[in-house]
Amino acid sequence: MKCDLHIHSFYSLNDGVNSPEDIIRQALRIGLNSIAITDHDTMNGFFKVKDFARKMGIDLIPGMEISSREGHILGIFIEEEIPKNISAEETIEMIHSQGGLAIAAHPYDIFRKGIGDLVKKLKFDGIEVMNGRNYLANKKARKVAEELNTAVTGGSDAHIIDEIGNCYTLYKSDLYKEIKNRETEAEGSLTNPYLILKSKLKSAPCRLPETSFLYL
Repeated sequence: MKCDLHIHSFYSLNDGVNSPEDIIRQALRIGLNSIAITDHDTMNGFFKVKDFARKMGIDLIPGMEISSREGHILGIFIEEEIPKNISAEETIEMIHSQGGLAIAAHPYDIFRKGIGDLVKKLKFDGIEVMNGRNYLANKKARKVAEELNTAVTGGSDAHIIDEIGNCYTLYKSDLYKEIKNRETEAEGSLTNPYLILKSKLKSAPCRLPETSFLYL
């Protein structure tokens, strides 16, 4: 089974372009079994579309990409938003307190706030070793994951729907359990640079500020 564990909707300010509904439709169109909408420092995208995803028959994993002081962390299988601008260690503790999993997002990407070698010191549940936009450091992330015997994940880091599914996590049936047991695999290919340019040229719709409790 395939899961894209790193996707941005237009709730990611200055990053995502498409609506959560369009993301769900595209994921089904290309045959993904599950996805996580991991917007920057908000779960609004997830809450907005969780019922729609259930009706459409795709497994939508709750999550977000958290801007800790030291770098970006994916919090997945969480129920509530984690605040930004706290330490990476505290971020991971808050994810775990909800029963969630903490994944080091593009840890060695120096241009997009990777966590770097802190991945070796903190209690991460997995390392993103296939990121569709990480042109320089996926190999290093995979090497470190192998050294640490840590679970591996893959995600497109899509900002537009054309990128969805470029990188993905492979699992048999229970993604949560298989990440915990270090049984997942990560595969895929890097995003065509043309799509990166396309995402930058597209403008996301103007949206009024929202808070996730509106969708509970």
